[in-house]
Amino acid sequence: MAEPAAAQLEALSALVQQAKAVPMSASCMVNRSEALALIESARTALTDELTAARDATNASPPALERAKAEAEQIVRAAQEKADRLVDSSEVLKTARARAGDLQAQAAAEAEALRKEADVYVDFRIAAMEAGLQKTLSQIQTMRSRLETRSGLHAPETTVLPGGPSGTPPE
Repeated sequence: MAEPAAAQLEALSALVQQAKAVPMSASCMVNRSEALALIESARTALTDELTAARDATNASPPALERAKAEAEQIVRAAQEKADRLVDSSEVLKTARARAGDLQAQAAAEAEALRKEADVYVDFRIAAMEAGLQKTLSQIQTMRSRLETRSGLHAPETTVLPGGPSGTPPE
């Protein structure tokens, strides 16, 4: 194979850069046969390089598959090694210990909140119980006064209307 196409293109570029300028214009004078020879040489080199690249690509699918498989194996091995290193690292041990501490702290806070809620509910129930006791005491006082005032000592007055028999007392 002749010189690579890149070298031919460099030679053509040097030829144009070193060409004599035409006065009063941006043109230059270049030896036509020399320029055409360099262009033809670059064309031939490019054709040869493209053919070689196609041949390499067409002939190497098994090689590409082997390379891909090898690359995947290397990546898997590296991942496994990284996982082992992480598992044994001091940072992981510290993080796990910190996570355990945070979990214990969260459990303690949850237990404290539960106890606080229980105390509040017990307080509210006790207040309701005291209110009901007071109401019951007032009802008992009113019935006692009513009994004293009206002379209601009969057994039929101890049962509320619509009581167990389902009929009001007469």
